[in-house]
Amino acid sequence: MITNKIYVGDALKVLRTFPDGSVDCVITSPPYWGMRDYGIADQLGLEPTFQEYVDKLILVFYEIKRVLEDDG
Repeated sequence: MITNKIYVGDALKVLRTFPDGSVDCVITSPPYWGMRDYGIADQLGLEPTFQEYVDKLILVFYEIKRVLEDDG
């Protein structure tokens, strides 16, 4: 039985592959808007406007809520 697994990738794309209620715990630390460039295309935090950044975070956290178990 696997008790822990780390997924690496675009958070939104990876989360969308998980079934509803299939995750016990999510640990995240989104980058601040406009503070760092990790050299990855379409990375979170480099959106042209703050509102676009917030909109993208909302999508990610909606998916996190969807995949978390009820007691997650």
